Amino acid sequence: MAEFLEVHTTIEGQERAAELAHGILLAGLATSIDIAEVPHPAPTPDGTAWQLTLITTERQVRTLERHIRETGGERAIDREPVVHDGDGHPDWLAGEQP
Repeated sequence: MAEFLEVHTTIEGQERAAELAHGILLAGLATSIDIAEVPHPAPTPDGTAWQLTLITTERQVRTLERHIRETGGERAIDREPVVHDGDGHPDWLAGEQP
């Protein structure tokens, strides 16, 4: 299995997304958190939905998923392994290597 996993979930409202990300950060459940506004098919009070992209370890992924469900209800949570090149660097770092 992969050592690191990329986890995605979407939450309605900027404030709720920020609170969820802050809680994950304080709990030490992710090594990286990105929040981006995404189109949402159904209107919401503030008209926005936010996608959280998190990098976590294989050991912490179940705890992270449980935390997301406990604080934000039943939303889709997707995960995929962070793929490494033969040099041991994640693919998303390849462009930044000298």
